[in-house]
Amino acid sequence: MRREKLNTLSERDLLIGLITSEKFCREISPILNPRLLEIEYARIVAGWIKEFYVNFKKAPGKDILKLYRAKCETITDEDLQDNVLTFVEKVCKDYDNIEKFNDEFALQQAIEYLKARSLKNLAEDVDAYLTSGEISKAENAITKYKNVEKSSGEAVSLLHNFEAVVNSFTQEDELLFQFPGAYGAIVGKVHREDFISYLAPMKRGKTFALIDAGVEAVKNSLKVLHVSLEMSEHQMSKRYWTALSGQLNEDNNEINYSYFEKSEDGEKWEIKHKTIARKGVSISQIESKQKNLRRLFRGGDIRILAVPAYSLSVEALEAKLDKLAQQEQYIPDVIIVDYADIMAPSDKGDYRNQLDGIWKRLRGLAQSRKAVVFTASQSGRQSINKNADSKDIAEDIRKLAHITSMVALNQTTEEKKNGVLRLRQLALREGEAEFREAVCTQCLSIGRIVTDSHFDNEVILEEKNSETTSKRKKRV
Repeated sequence: MRREKLNTLSERDLLIGLITSEKFCREISPILNPRLLEIEYARIVAGWIKEFYVNFKKAPGKDILKLYRAKCETITDEDLQDNVLTFVEKVCKDYDNIEKFNDEFALQQAIEYLKARSLKNLAEDVDAYLTSGEISKAENAITKYKNVEKSSGEAVSLLHNFEAVVNSFTQEDELLFQFPGAYGAIVGKVHREDFISYLAPMKRGKTFALIDAGVEAVKNSLKVLHVSLEMSEHQMSKRYWTALSGQLNEDNNEINYSYFEKSEDGEKWEIKHKTIARKGVSISQIESKQKNLRRLFRGGDIRILAVPAYSLSVEALEAKLDKLAQQEQYIPDVIIVDYADIMAPSDKGDYRNQLDGIWKRLRGLAQSRKAVVFTASQSGRQSINKNADSKDIAEDIRKLAHITSMVALNQTTEEKKNGVLRLRQLALREGEAEFREAVCTQCLSIGRIVTDSHFDNEVILEEKNSETTSKRKKRV
C-alpha cells in the first residue's frame, strides 16, 4: 500500500486550520482553490471542508470523521481513501493537543503558500505554452491570472454598517491566558501580538518571572520558546523542571515557605511562614513525570534556546523560528527573550538607538508571528534600594512606546528574606490601569517567583525597623 504524506508544513497546517478554526475557515475560504494544493488527499479534504463551511458556517472540528464517512465513497482509489482516513484519524486522536492552534499565524502562512503555489502553476502553464509556440495562450494566461490575496476590505461606515460595529466588540484579540489573582490584574490579560516586559534591578528575579510566564503558558496548552542569553541550556532546564514538577536538585526538608492567612478580624491577609519539604529529582522517574505533564498540558510544550549574550539579533531569531516551523513543525504561541537589552543590534549607531531598534523589532516579531513576546529590562542602580518606576528604565525610556504591558518587580532586602515580592504596573496599553500594588508570596527554592497574590490594601505587611530591630505591623 502506497502512503502519501504531506511533505510541507504549510499544507498540514492549512488542513488543521480548516478543521479546527472557524475564523481560519472564514478568512481562507474566499481565496482557497483546493486544486492549488500539491498533495492529492489534501485537495480532497480541503474541498470537503470548504463545502462544509459554506453550508454550515463553522469548522467541522471532531466531526471531520463523520464528514469522511459521508464522503469516502466518492473516492474510488483505495490507497487514496486510506491516506485520507489515516490523516483524519490522526487529527481526531490529537485534537485536544491542537485545539489551541495558532490560526492567525497559520492563516498568514497559508496565504503565502497559496500565492507561491498559484504563481508556480502560472509559470508552468506559461512555460508549456512558450515551449509549444502558443504565444497568445501564454499572454492570455498572464492576463487572466488572479492574485491570491486576503480581502483587505473597504472603508466602512460606522453609522450604516451594523456588522462592522458588532465585530469590533465581539472579535477581540485572542486571549491566551491570564495570571491568577492580583498578579494577573497587574500584568493584564495576555493576548496574541502582546509585548510584555518586567523591569527590575539586577538579581531581583527577572529570569524567574519569565520562567513563570512560560509555566503559566504551558499550563494553558500553549507552545513556548524560551531564548536565554545569560544562562546555559542545562541551567534553564533545571529551573524549568523544578517550576513544572516541584522536584529539586536534591532533597530539601527545610524550605522556608511564605503564604497568606486571614487575620484574626477576617478583614486582611497576613503573611505567615512554614517549613516544607521537597524531594530531589529521580532520574528513573523523569520519563513517567514527563508523560503525566504531557497529558496535563494537552499539547503545551516548552523549548529552550540558549545562546551567548549579544550574539543573537531579532533577524537571527526570526531565522531560528522559521527553522523550527519548517523542520520540527513547532510554532510557538509564546516567545520569551531573556532579555532584550543583551540581544545583538541590527543597526549601527549609538547604543540607545540600537536598543530602541531591538525593542521595535521585538514588537514587530510579536505581530508578525501572532505570538506574545515576554522580555525583561534592567532598571538603573538607583532602584536597588527603592521601588522601580518608569523613569528608572535603563538607557532608553522609549521602550515604553513599544510594549503593551510593563511590570516592576519591587522588593526590599527584608522582603526578600521573608519571601515577599511586590508588583507594580508601569504601563498597560489596553484595559483599565491598576494603581494598587500586588503583594505576592514567593518561594524561589521551588522555582516559584509568585505562589499567591493579593492587592496591597488587602494585606498586613510586617516590616523590620533597621535601627531598633523591632517588628511593627503596617496596614496598607
